[in-house]
Amino acid sequence: MSSDAPDISKPSPPGAPRPLAAFTGHSHAVALSWHGVLFDRGRRAINAAVSQTFARWSVSISESALVATRGPTGRPHIERLLALPEVSEAFREKHGHWASQEEVDAMVADLETRLLDAAYAARTPNADACDALRRLHAQGVKTAVICCTPRKLLQPQLDALAAAGVPLDAVVTADEACAPAPAPWGIFEALRQLGIESANNFAFIDDCEDGARAARNAGVRIVALTTPGAPMIAADAVIERLDDLA
Repeated sequence: MSSDAPDISKPSPPGAPRPLAAFTGHSHAVALSWHGVLFDRGRRAINAAVSQTFARWSVSISESALVATRGPTGRPHIERLLALPEVSEAFREKHGHWASQEEVDAMVADLETRLLDAAYAARTPNADACDALRRLHAQGVKTAVICCTPRKLLQPQLDALAAAGVPLDAVVTADEACAPAPAPWGIFEALRQLGIESANNFAFIDDCEDGARAARNAGVRIVALTTPGAPMIAADAVIERLDDLA
């Protein structure tokens, strides 16, 4: 952040918005996660796609299971769900065996087409996220978004983001990063594209623990955006809404 960053040495008056630095530190760059933060708050479209894929294998997925396993989409989400005892046991009861690698591969292929449909269904970027990116940019902070999904499955959202005119200095997807969170490669790529040499000057905002782990693995600051009913996230700062980045 520039030398004009707000001073947080003195507490804010009751009810006053906390300054940006109270959450992100004096960062030169801030990145938002794609699903759940920039798009599809609550991940309803993504969760519906995952549920439909499991339904093809006659396995019902509860809302609580979807919330508990929120994180990178595609294969990682399928594998996180199959790691839940109630889901893996439901699959075994229906099919007479645990899910094989071939069956997981088939589920991933089925889900890919549904993820593109989900991108159409949730193609409008969240207004509060767009506003936050504009405020950050106006304060001289570099802005980025990071996503573990291939661009071909994000195209409707990419087009909508461009049409919204949101100021972004970097957009990192699975096409640029070689592994999803909690691997740190997406953050490393954002640091490279933004020209940030020190991880201490970067903050990442995400709504899931895998994203937080990626931030910790990369050595950057993690700001957790809370979701009702979701597990707590170990983070440097926690916000309930992006409007808090005042």
